[in-house]
Amino acid sequence: MKRSLRLWLAAALCGAAGVAVAEVAPPFAGPARHVAGSFEDQLDHLVRRGADTPQASLAALQRLRAQVGAEASPAARRGLLYAEAAIVAGDGDPAPDGANALRAHAQREHDPLAEAGADMVEAIGAEVQGQLDAAAQRAQSALAVLGSACEIDALAMAAPAGSGAGPADRPLPANCDYRLAWRALRIAERRATSQGTLTSAAGLASSGQQLALRAGDAARQALSVAALGYLRAREGDLDSATRLLHQAQRLAQPLPDADAQASVLVVEAAIAESRGDRGAAREALERALPLARKAGAERLEAQLLSNLTDVLVKSGQPGPALRAAEAALPIVRRHHDLRAERVLTHNAALAKVGLHRFAEARQDLNQVLALWQRIGATGDQAQALREFGEALGRAGDTQGALALYHRERELAAATMAENRRSALQTLQARNEMQRKERDIELLGRDNALKAQALDNHSLTQRVWLLVALVMALSAALVVLLYRRVRETNRRLVASHAQLRVQSERDPLTNLANRRHFQSVMQQRGALRGFVGALLLVDIDHFKHVNDDHGHGVGDVVLCEVARRLNEAVRTDDLVVRWGGEEFLILALDVRGEALDALAARVLQALADTPLAVTLRSEPGRPVSATASLRVTVSIGYGCFPLPPHRATVSWEQALNLADMALYIAKSQGRNRAVGLAAIAASGADELRSVEADFERAWSEGRITLTVTPGPSAEASPTHALVA
Repeated sequence: MKRSLRLWLAAALCGAAGVAVAEVAPPFAGPARHVAGSFEDQLDHLVRRGADTPQASLAALQRLRAQVGAEASPAARRGLLYAEAAIVAGDGDPAPDGANALRAHAQREHDPLAEAGADMVEAIGAEVQGQLDAAAQRAQSALAVLGSACEIDALAMAAPAGSGAGPADRPLPANCDYRLAWRALRIAERRATSQGTLTSAAGLASSGQQLALRAGDAARQALSVAALGYLRAREGDLDSATRLLHQAQRLAQPLPDADAQASVLVVEAAIAESRGDRGAAREALERALPLARKAGAERLEAQLLSNLTDVLVKSGQPGPALRAAEAALPIVRRHHDLRAERVLTHNAALAKVGLHRFAEARQDLNQVLALWQRIGATGDQAQALREFGEALGRAGDTQGALALYHRERELAAATMAENRRSALQTLQARNEMQRKERDIELLGRDNALKAQALDNHSLTQRVWLLVALVMALSAALVVLLYRRVRETNRRLVASHAQLRVQSERDPLTNLANRRHFQSVMQQRGALRGFVGALLLVDIDHFKHVNDDHGHGVGDVVLCEVARRLNEAVRTDDLVVRWGGEEFLILALDVRGEALDALAARVLQALADTPLAVTLRSEPGRPVSATASLRVTVSIGYGCFPLPPHRATVSWEQALNLADMALYIAKSQGRNRAVGLAAIAASGADELRSVEADFERAWSEGRITLTVTPGPSAEASPTHALVA
């Protein structure tokens, strides 16, 4: 998923700084026009329009304050204070005066919602300045009050979309400011998305959707559903993303609201981009631009131009891309939107790479990376490294591309760990909630039994026979309940065991996953010293399979590669799906020629027989048309510790060295295995020196590599590889 699309969704769907692109305009435009509806609706409209016309909106707010007069209720005064402070904060001013005024009102009127409003004003100001940690903290502080007032279940905010947490048909309490709560959820969701913790982001988006549904706010509901569709597209679940897109389209279509309709078109562009159809993505964005201009939402227009810049860069049109970025930059600078300016700078730098203006592009990259790192946006930082690495690789700077590749891999690993931790926390919270519900049910039954026992005691002096019968029935019921509790606990233990097994298997290929491999390494103490062979296998040109034949064919290829790998290795070897199109083979007791033979066997097993696949439907070709795909792989491998010094390495160092050998295999033409035969490193310092600049160590003769060509590869049998 592209960076600018991520930014637009985070800004337009998640409440960027609480501005107009973040929320849905009612069926009218312009702060000077008369706004029908309740007092709250009028304030909401002015806050939203304040994103593009802050001065006119503030003037209209003053006229509304004069109409209300000095006899306004405390709630009305609170709304006026919040609206003014939010408009000022959304225009790039942290607005401490507005927040202080709300806190003074909260203390004077004993109004906790005013305190939450002050937190939200500070969150809006921090978000516009790009301080996402501070913005999310203030939004969570506001949600502590707003969530209770609106009866937003804490579990629902952590649960993934579609989990059913939080009943949507529950009416909103009278003291619920759902608009403020919805915006707080969007700010928290945006922070989770920027960190790459998509599970938490989806839970927050689902809570926002349910809140809008309970309020009967179709526009905000459409935006939340669109945000869920975007998150599903980022996770690679394009079927769910498409289904949510259609739901958002049904919600937005009857609304006379250009902002909401443009938001849905951006999700459509994001899904098209995920499928590799950049033409459809560009067409959707170009349809959205007139809608933004019609609504007078110039900040939305700037975000759409940023998206278009990204699509043009990926389509090989750097000149138009740079012009689109330069058209959007004055808009975001005029509104002091530092986060949007960072992303536009990033997209402009990618266009400069395409125009071979490398010095300017590298300067912009360093600036963007420093800013993402400062605010802790790990996901955005990794995406920037990935995109610049790919651009430098296409431009011929292999060394620079390799350096950025390794930096991106480190950040991606950290993001994956955080996603896993978030998912486990969500699962644990749900299990804990279910356990508490069972305990409450059992406690209720136990209390009923005690009440029955008291009634029986009062009757003992009248009917002894009846008392005996009731006590016997009670004893039987207690035994039955005890057996049920024991059976429930047994099933719970079995469920936990099954969950652990499932968490260590890849759902697509049924291979062991990274979690299982790390568990094996921990059991073997491989962090202190790894002994054995590792083969890192990467499918050649796998992106072309997805682009040319679709993700369904790509999944078939992944499953067939997994099956052939299992058949090629020995019974005691472990095959792991390491991620994407990468697989890892752990062979503990093989070395030398036997290891080279294993690598050659894997190459032969994959490339010797083409795969028969069903092609996706196209004009002039039936759905059942099939084709044969020849799939080859590149392999980097080694048996550790490496001769001649046999320096001790951890499993992570061993994997990193195998990854570097894999890079050499791919750079030498793919369809081959490159093995680490020897490494002149007698200690940890020398080994770190080799890892820091692998290609230089190879060229200096400190590393000896062997290459095994795959079937039909233009090379001789296994031989030493010379730099």
